[in-house]
Amino acid sequence: MTVLNPIYTELTQCQDCYKCIRECPIKAISVEQGHAKVIPDLCVLCGHCVMVCPSDAKRVRDDLPRARQLVKLKPKAVLSLAPSFASEFAGVSPQKITAAAKKLGFLHVSETAVGADFVSAEVASALRTSAEQTAAGDRSAQKLFLSSACPVAVEFVKQYLPELAGSVMDCASPLLAHARFLKQQFGQDCAVIFAGPCIAKKRESDVWQQDLDCAISFRDLRKWMEEDGVRLDAFPGEDAETFAPFRAAKGALYPMDGGMISSVKKYPVPEECDMLAVTGLDEIGAALKGIDPEKLTRPLFVELLACHGGCVNGPLASRQTPTLARHISLLNYAQDAADVTAEEHFPPMSGTLPAEAAPGRNHTEAEIAAALRSVGKFTVHDELNCGSCGYDTCRSFAAAMLDKRAEKGMCVSYMRKLAQKKANGLIKTIPAGVVICDSDLVIIECNENFARLMGPQIVELFEAKPGLEGAELSKITSLSKYFAGVVAENGPDVMEHEIRDGKKIFHATIFSLEKGQSACGVIQDITAPQVQRSRVIKQAQRVIDKNLAVVQKIAFLLGENAAETEATLNSIIESFVGSDEDEK
Repeated sequence: MTVLNPIYTELTQCQDCYKCIRECPIKAISVEQGHAKVIPDLCVLCGHCVMVCPSDAKRVRDDLPRARQLVKLKPKAVLSLAPSFASEFAGVSPQKITAAAKKLGFLHVSETAVGADFVSAEVASALRTSAEQTAAGDRSAQKLFLSSACPVAVEFVKQYLPELAGSVMDCASPLLAHARFLKQQFGQDCAVIFAGPCIAKKRESDVWQQDLDCAISFRDLRKWMEEDGVRLDAFPGEDAETFAPFRAAKGALYPMDGGMISSVKKYPVPEECDMLAVTGLDEIGAALKGIDPEKLTRPLFVELLACHGGCVNGPLASRQTPTLARHISLLNYAQDAADVTAEEHFPPMSGTLPAEAAPGRNHTEAEIAAALRSVGKFTVHDELNCGSCGYDTCRSFAAAMLDKRAEKGMCVSYMRKLAQKKANGLIKTIPAGVVICDSDLVIIECNENFARLMGPQIVELFEAKPGLEGAELSKITSLSKYFAGVVAENGPDVMEHEIRDGKKIFHATIFSLEKGQSACGVIQDITAPQVQRSRVIKQAQRVIDKNLAVVQKIAFLLGENAAETEATLNSIIESFVGSDEDEK
C-alpha cells in the first residue's frame, strides 16, 4: 500500500509564489505545471515549508483518524508524550495530562524522555570507549560522533553529507527506544502512539511499524480533546495517577539546544571528550562541511537538532510563547528530575532511519550555459541572482531546470522580458495607432502608427526617440483630455470617442490599464480608405442583421395573427355547422 508522504502539497491552494523553494534548505521541491510539489525521496521533513507557506498549501498528513482507531481497536494503547510537552502545555501537571489521555481511551501515558535517558547512557558509554581506545593509541578508534536523536538531522547527514554518514551513531532515537521499551513493559500487542511537535516522527512510524504504531502532533492531541469534550482543567492535580512506568530523568532536557549534552554529562563522560551543539539545517551543513574525522585527536560529540533552539520550536509546536519562555518551562520541569535513569533493562538500542545519499548530477558548463540561454541569460551580467525563482543563484536554477525540478516560467526577469517582447511586437504590428500614458499624461510608449496619425512633426520626433517615452501627451494630441478622464481614480474603465482633426476623423478607444495609474488608447483614422471600407462593411452587415431581425419579427407576428384568425374562423364554422344539424 502506498503511504502518503508526511508532507504534501494541496495543489488547489498553491499560489505559485515559490516561497517554499526559497526557504527549503535542501531544495527538495519541484515545480510541475506551475505548482510546487515536495520530492519525497529528497525531503528530510524539517517542516519549514509547512511553516512558511502563505497559502497553507503545504500540508501535514493527518494521522489522527488512525490514532483514534488504534485506541478503539487495541486492548492496550499507550501515549508516548514528547518531552517538549512541558513547554507546549506549560503549567499543566503530568497528572492532569495523564487523566485527560485516559479519558480519550489510553491505558497509560509515558514520557518519550525515558527513551532519551537510555540514549544518553548509550552515548556516554560510546564516548568512554573511544576515549580509552584513543588513550591507548588505537588509531582506528572512532573520533567523531554525530547524534542520532533527531530524525531530520540523521536523514540530512546521510543524504546530503554522505561522507559523514559513518559518523552518525548507530543508536536508536529517543522515540524508537521508548517505543521498544513500552512494548517490553506492556506487551507487544499494545499500541504505542506518539504526540509531539515533530513531523519527522511520522517517518519513524512508517519505517518502524512494529515498534511505533502512530505519530500525531500536539495540535492533533488538542483537537482530539476538544472533539471529545475533554478539558485539562477539569481533572484533579497532584494525587492522581502520573506517567508510567516512572518519570524520566534529565532526558527531559532533550528538546532544547544543548539539552542532550547536559543529559549525557550526567553519566560518566571523560574530560577528554569535546561536546558541541548545533541547531538548524543550514548551520549543521556549515558546521560539518569539510570536517575530516581522521584529523581529530580526541573524541568529539556533536548534538544535532534540525530546529533552531531545539524541538520546542518544532514545526507543529504552537507559536504562542517565545523560545526563551519555552526553555524556561522546560528547565523548571526538569529541575527536580533525577540525573540518570534507574532502569537497568534497556531495549534494543540500535537502528537509525535508513537513508541513502541524495542522487546528484554534475552538469557540464555547456549544459548550464544552454539552460541559462533558454531563459535569456547570455552573459554573467544577465545573471541577476535575485532569488525570485526560489534558488539562490541563476546557475542553481539552471541546474534545477536540467534536473526537471524547475520551469522557465519561474524566472521573473525572463517572464517580464518575454511579456515585454510580446507587448512590443503587438504594439508595433497593430495597424492602428497605440499610445500608453501614465496618470500625469506622460507617454510611456507608443507605436509608429500613432506618430503618423499625429502628423509629420511627431514622426520626426518618433524617429529621434522611438516610443516617445517621457513626452507630454497634451502637446501631441487633443485626445489627452479623454485619457485624463479614464486615468482618473473614479473614471470609466473604457471610453470611445470620434473627433475631427482637420480633414481627418479619429475613432479612439481609451481604456484603463491600471486604475488611476495608466491608460492605453487605440486610435484609427476612419477617413482612411482601408478603414472606411471596413466600416462600410460592418455598417452594411449591421443593417442586414437589423433588417433580418425585423423581417423575422414581422413573420412571427403575421404567423401569430394568421393562427389566431384560423382559430377564430374554425370556431365560427363549427358553431354554424352545429346549428344547421339541430334544424334538421
